[in-house]
Amino acid sequence: MIDDSTKPPEALLKAIARDLSPVKPSPLPFPLVLRMAPLAVTVASLILLLIGVRRDHDVLGPLLTWGASIAQLCLAIVLVWMAAHESTPANRLPKNVVYFVAAATALVVVAVTWLTFLTSPASGPFRVSPLIMGIVCGIGSTFAGGILVGLFCWVFRNSLTTRPAIAGALYGAGAGVAINASWRLACPVSTPWHALGAHGMAVIATAILGALAGRIIAARRQSPSN
Repeated sequence: MIDDSTKPPEALLKAIARDLSPVKPSPLPFPLVLRMAPLAVTVASLILLLIGVRRDHDVLGPLLTWGASIAQLCLAIVLVWMAAHESTPANRLPKNVVYFVAAATALVVVAVTWLTFLTSPASGPFRVSPLIMGIVCGIGSTFAGGILVGLFCWVFRNSLTTRPAIAGALYGAGAGVAINASWRLACPVSTPWHALGAHGMAVIATAILGALAGRIIAARRQSPSN
């Protein structure tokens, strides 16, 4: 015999049935990347068009000028792809893989910086001081990266993730590396302290901005009012 005492009330079952509605599935990683990669390429290209290519590009050669930036842009897309995987918890990558790729990306940026400096160490003369140049590059690249983070957040707004800070940081780091890939082609300063200080801090800033944005978006989605 079936114990009817454990069966939910008929009124409750009807109320649940009336409340049922289709749920929009979380976007899959690859479609997200297809939507975000053009955004990154467009914003990075606009920076290069507005500022222009650095004067020593002939000295650097095509491999260190364009090849290195294309490699950084590819790494940025990989970071965005990893962030998109956070929207599907069953397929998300282990933390050690995430940290390894992040560390490898940082090493690539540092290596490109040193190779650029060793190949073309001359910087100047300039009409403004190195400090002002660093502030301009730092703020400018952070602002450009922030715009890209904002665009990423707009695409990311409907994604579900159990690690919103990690997802946001990956989106932010991808945005920062994409901007750096273009900014290094325009900035005439080769010194490591400038490239790693001003440009590198901009990448870190966008990663932090992305992490904060991810936490805020997740908190709003979990809010009872929503």
